[in-house]
Amino acid sequence: MSNRKFNLDNEVQPEIHFRLLSISASKFENDWTSFPHSHHFTEIFFIKEGTGHMQIENESVPVSSNSLVVIGAQVTHTEFSDPKNPLDYYVLGVEGLKLNTDKEPEYIHVPASANSPFIRQCFENILREMHNKQDRYAEICQHYLDILILYFCRKDHVSYEVVDAQNSSHECHKVKRFIEHNYQSMISLDSLAENCSLSKYYLSHRFAELYGKSPIAYLNEVRLASARDLLLTTNHSIEEIAGCIGFSSTSYFSQSFQKNFHESPQQDMTIFHFLHKKDRSPANRSVPEEAASEIPMPPLSIMIFI
Repeated sequence: MSNRKFNLDNEVQPEIHFRLLSISASKFENDWTSFPHSHHFTEIFFIKEGTGHMQIENESVPVSSNSLVVIGAQVTHTEFSDPKNPLDYYVLGVEGLKLNTDKEPEYIHVPASANSPFIRQCFENILREMHNKQDRYAEICQHYLDILILYFCRKDHVSYEVVDAQNSSHECHKVKRFIEHNYQSMISLDSLAENCSLSKYYLSHRFAELYGKSPIAYLNEVRLASARDLLLTTNHSIEEIAGCIGFSSTSYFSQSFQKNFHESPQQDMTIFHFLHKKDRSPANRSVPEEAASEIPMPPLSIMIFI
């Protein structure tokens, strides 16, 4: 009798916590058209038959029978099929999976290989289990998914990490605090995403879910609020204020200010100069009645702010 036994090292045992949401089987028929869209979860495509291409943000990725495509959360994409050889494919929806790739947008393309029959079988087993819903089917489907993800990560030499809602909320809060304390610096969506270890697409979507606006929109809001305070309380020029709050262009600052407050920075400066006339003593802060007619009345929003 001969026997060979191999033990799995403890340090290489994977911790897998992403979750299978759904599986679908789709086929292009007649004049059916796919439109650009994105999801809050990762999608894994397996092309059963046909040829075509996938438009992933600005990149066109050709696909054919037995190829595998993984598209990250919040990445805009659409499918195009060859009318003479229509696409027939499976799609898995996976929550909590983030690919650590060098690609922007976040995706992986694995062409057909000798392992394609095995990959196809995994998808078909998941589809059958999800359809029949027998005892412990969810656990079985999750194990098939684990195998698929570990396979294409090894095949494409990439790693993955788990992104859960609680962790991403914490990271978004850190981004918000960072913006509030560093808005004067040069900040980009890429740098924010890198600091919190989230893809810029996922960060934008999750931040907007939590705070009602994108990180860059919030950055501009914080900068403009600071600018208005400086316009109303200092005698700095508009150019100086634009530069010190992080705007590289004075004209862009003025446009943003006008759009946000429905008035120009010059109007706020007029108020400052009016309120800080020659006599600034506490006993003489009221505006002389005869001078009031000389000063253009500010919009109601400014009067409330003051």
